[in-house]
Amino acid sequence: MENNVFLIKWYGPFDCTERVEQWEKEHKETKCSLYLLHGKLKYAKTRERYYCGMSIRHIYKRLTDKGHHIQEIEERLNSIYVGQLANVKRPTRKQIFLAEKIITASLADAVGERNVLNATNTLFPAKDVFVINEWWKPTEASVWKRQPTNAPSNIVPDVLVFHYQGNGFGDLSGCKKLKAL
Repeated sequence: MENNVFLIKWYGPFDCTERVEQWEKEHKETKCSLYLLHGKLKYAKTRERYYCGMSIRHIYKRLTDKGHHIQEIEERLNSIYVGQLANVKRPTRKQIFLAEKIITASLADAVGERNVLNATNTLFPAKDVFVINEWWKPTEASVWKRQPTNAPSNIVPDVLVFHYQGNGFGDLSGCKKLKAL
């Protein structure tokens, strides 16, 4: 079960891939393997789209791949967040995928599957998963206190718990924002 507990430190928001590249080059010790995108399609009036992805390479290199979903919202990109599995020294591809899967499933639950660009990854995993999200400012060592209501940092809960019940069923629980005691 310890393999399915993840502390994800999200850094952002960045407004373009060039800023992500610059930040990743400046923070080489922070190996990010997840990213969240938020924006609108080219001719959309109000509907916003979200995407959660993973990479074992640098995020900025992944975002420049041919056919990547960022191209669908690039002209009206609102934000990019990059995430590090902070409690796992060398995360495996399976661990990164599991964290991505639970975040994507919670995003689809929160904003609707039609508003999530991950069409193939919105189903829940077949095991228990625990995710704690922290939202860090990229320019200083402090946690965000407030974010816009449509930002991924405000939509994805700070704590996500998925309990697998068997036969393809499970329960997703979460805590929207942690409060100081």
